[in-house]
Order: sequence, then C-alpha cells, then structure tokens
Amino acid sequence: MELVLERWPSKILAATVAVAATAALSLELWKHIEADRLAQEATVDSLRRAIRFEPRNAELYWRLGRTELFSESGNPTAALAALETATQLDPHSGSYWVDLSQARENAGDAAGAESALDSARAAEPRTPMMLWQSMNFALRRNQPERAMALGRELVAAAPPYTARVLPQLSEVAELSTLIETVLPADRGAIDDLTAYLCSHMDQKSAVALWNRVMATGIPPSNFYLRRFLDALIGQGQGELAGRVWGDSLGRAWIGGEAEGLAEPLYNSDFRRPLLGFGFDWKVIPQPETSVWVSDDGPQPGQPCLCADFSGRSRADFYHVAHAVVVEPGNQYVLTAKVRVRHLGTRTGAFLAVSGIGAAGQQPAMTDRLVGTTGWEDVSTEFVAGPETHLAQVVLSRPGVATDQPAASGQVCLAGVQWRRVQMEAAPSAAPTRTRARNGAVR
Repeated sequence: MELVLERWPSKILAATVAVAATAALSLELWKHIEADRLAQEATVDSLRRAIRFEPRNAELYWRLGRTELFSESGNPTAALAALETATQLDPHSGSYWVDLSQARENAGDAAGAESALDSARAAEPRTPMMLWQSMNFALRRNQPERAMALGRELVAAAPPYTARVLPQLSEVAELSTLIETVLPADRGAIDDLTAYLCSHMDQKSAVALWNRVMATGIPPSNFYLRRFLDALIGQGQGELAGRVWGDSLGRAWIGGEAEGLAEPLYNSDFRRPLLGFGFDWKVIPQPETSVWVSDDGPQPGQPCLCADFSGRSRADFYHVAHAVVVEPGNQYVLTAKVRVRHLGTRTGAFLAVSGIGAAGQQPAMTDRLVGTTGWEDVSTEFVAGPETHLAQVVLSRPGVATDQPAASGQVCLAGVQWRRVQMEAAPSAAPTRTRARNGAVR
C-alpha cells in the first residue's frame, strides 16, 4: 500500500506521528541503557535506581536480592522482598528460586525454603545445581535419607559432581559406604573421587574405591591411576598398593608386563622400559644428573642403570628408587652389582633400604663405593618392623659442601635382587624347675 500525502496538513501529521514514535523508542532505549549502566555498578542504590527505569525486569530484582542477601550490610527483609518479586516476574529461572529459598531459610521459614527449592527443580529439572542445593538443604535440615536420595540422583545425572557430593554426604554416612552405594559406574566420577582420595586418603575408602573399580571394570584414567598408586605407596599401604598394581598390570590398565609380577622386585634387571611409578623404578629428574639405561652391564649386553653427575654436582642424590611390598617382622636380603667411575666424593655411593609410612623403622645400607671400581657385589639385610608394609630401595650418593670439590663421576647399578629369608627362631629357654615345699621337683 502506498500512502500519498498531497496536502500539507497530512504531511505535517505524518511527520509528527513519526517523530513521536521515534522519540518513544528512543526513550525506551535510553531507559534500557541507563538501567544496564546502573546494574553494572552492582550496589543496592544503583540497582534500586535501575529498577525505576525497568520495573518489570526480573533480573534486576534478583540481582538486588542477591546483593542484600550476601553482603555484610545487606537487609534480609529487603532481600526476601526483591527475590519474591523476581520469581513472580519470571518463575522459570531456577536460580531465582534457589536464592529465594536461601532468603526464606535465613528468615526461619524452613517450609517456604523447601517449597522454593521444589519450584527451582520444577523450573529447571535438568540443571544439576538444583539437585545440589536441595541435597545440601536436606543435610542442613537433618534429613539424611532424603539427602542420600538426592545425592544419588545428582551423581547419576551429573558425574562431575561426585567429588563434591560424596564428601558432603560423608556427614551422614561413611565414605566407604557411599562409594559402594552412590558412586556411579562412570570414569569421570571415578577419576574425581580418585583425585579426592589422593588428597584425603583413608584406607577403608581406598579399599572401597578399588572394589568398586573391579566390580564395574572401569579403572581411573591412566593419570589418576598413577596418582592413586603413588599415594598408596607414599602412605605405606602395601597390601592395597600391591593389589592395585597387580590388578592393573594383569588387565593391561597400565603399561608393563604382567609376567613380571612373579618377580620379587619388578624389573630388577632393567630389561623392561621404566614405568616411573608404582612398583617399578622411579627416576626423579635432577638438573645436575643424567640417568639412563645402557647395555654396559657386568656381562656383554646386560642392561644396567647409570647416573652421571656433572662437574657442578653438590646436592644429595637419592633420585632412583624402587618400592617393594614387605611383611612386618620378616627379614629380606638385597643384593646388586654396583660400579663407580671417578666418583669424586668421600661419602661414595650405595644402596639404602628404608621403610615407607612407618615410624621407628631401622634403615639398612650396602657398603659405600668411591673413586673408580669394576662391578662390585654389594648386599644388605633389612628387617621389616611391626608396622612396616612397604620398603624402598634407593640409589644414594650424598652431596658435598660448597667448600669441597664437586661430587662428579658416575655410578651404575645392575642385577638387583630382593628375597625374603627365614629368620632364625630365638632359642627357647630350658624349662625352669622349681622345688615344691615338700621337696619334690616339679
């Protein structure tokens, strides 16, 4: 349709209408811009002024309510009123209902708070945060069964919440029980819980986790499995660490060779690639030292591990180590072949054996080698204390002071053997004979 304006009055009227419409649109746009500017200031006063420009904007009431609710100088009554208005204007936002629930709970209205959380879940049934808030509310209200049900529903719907949910639920149930009943068969959830236990280790929960892993057939990812193993070893939990190591090698969850499990010391001859964790040789990098495996062992082509210390080496070296499971009260013998070349330190190099995670364990060490030698047989005996379940074999070379020559040179290790020996029983004392009052010997 074409509007033909042939007369001036018609033209003036049309122009006036257009200007009025444009002015109205411009005014609304200005109000929106000004409200947005004031909202960015995020103070109670600026948000109230913004609401005057846009009194139907639910988000502004929500932001005002949160500011009043969570600031030290906030007004709880004003927070409650603002959040009530926000949910009335937009009942489809779960976040608005969650904050309203908190405001009602702060005001002592537990029933109203629970009702708001129900509305939050109804508004956003697929949003995990709504379940998380409901679970924590149930915990605060001392409703353990409801909290457990919500937690189970939450981790099933959102496995990444596992490391947050299970520690929270441990307020009402043992973590080991939660692992058995709540932890979903999901690798992400298992990874999250494994990471948590590496920092908050307790033996019962660690056992429960590994039982769950074996039941589901879903191990932690390689990174977390390595962390878990090293955390168990670091705490001296020999039995479980050995089990995790054996299960993981047997199912090819980690690199390595399962046939090596039959050896008292895995990879003792250095013929397998070094895994660098668990019950294989671990080499911790040190700037002053180079460590490698060569075929220059005692016999032609026999592998050996060598550490080469640079001309500026002064720090202690104990960066090649191997953990081994032991039984308390048992005696073990460590034997190996060691060679040093131009080792410029009076303290020499040696193998040391110490307990892991057990106080009062007596260490053992081989003879020290200095200077330059051929391949020498070294050995030492180690007796595991009553609380020792793990030992560690370490290639050591003490450092030197700054006023002494550098501890340069080379030390090589080959043919390491570890075996348990039968301890001799203490001779039993001859039975003591006592004389009875009647003179008879009994």
